[in-house]
Amino acid sequence: MKPDRAPTLKQLLAFYLEAGVDCALLEEPVNRLADPDPTAAPAVTAQAVPASTIPVAVPARGDIVPAPEAAIASAREAARTAASLDALRALLENFDGCALKSTATRLVFADGNPQARIMFVGEAPGRDEDIEGLPFVGRSG
Repeated sequence: MKPDRAPTLKQLLAFYLEAGVDCALLEEPVNRLADPDPTAAPAVTAQAVPASTIPVAVPARGDIVPAPEAAIASAREAARTAASLDALRALLENFDGCALKSTATRLVFADGNPQARIMFVGEAPGRDEDIEGLPFVGRSG
């Protein structure tokens, strides 16, 4: 179904803010899940939008949110040091590099037998998972 009219700039900004976007930096998307190439210098093709031009709510938890690259590196290093699921859970409870933490009410980590031979990994927790604190309890579960 096609919308009757294109959204206005104000509507787009409101949508992005509700989705958790708090700044616009580049014209091209960046794959934050790909392993970084240490030899490549980051290419900057656009001017950063001054933070004062976009009304942004301050995150509820944590004072400073690290840059995505720094947060990813920090998360990977912390995960490497976890010797057990309990240790990984403790690390995640204290990790502040994920914007989802500022809107979540609880950590949704795992449920089931930690000795199982198979593990299901889903998308980010939704409303129902956040309420229950368990994965796969919402519509997709």
